[in-house]
Amino acid sequence: MALKDKKIVIYKATNTTDPIGNQTLTYKPIHPCTLWAYVRQLSAKEYYAAKTTNVDEEMIFQVNWRTDLTTPLGYFIRYGNVWYNIQRIDTFENYKSDLKIYAKLMRTPEEGAIEEYE
Repeated sequence: MALKDKKIVIYKATNTTDPIGNQTLTYKPIHPCTLWAYVRQLSAKEYYAAKTTNVDEEMIFQVNWRTDLTTPLGYFIRYGNVWYNIQRIDTFENYKSDLKIYAKLMRTPEEGAIEEYE
């Protein structure tokens, strides 16, 4: 059991349209506050194993089970001031205890692209 002592926020990306029809990508949290997570970088062995299958993964985030996070597509993590693109979600054989999220570093979104939780 890993100690979940770091705080993260999980975001969902959505396309929004402004009044004149321009589409922009915005990021909205899927939960009202930060989540406790176990966070670590992949070891060299894990990193190179992922590279052999052409998958870019750099970090592991382990959080409590969430029913609203079923696919990695369109989901992002902010840990501190660094953003990560979710690549893969491991459900621990569907035991519904934890989710292990594999992610890679991404460019920080523009300030106006980040929305508040509703």
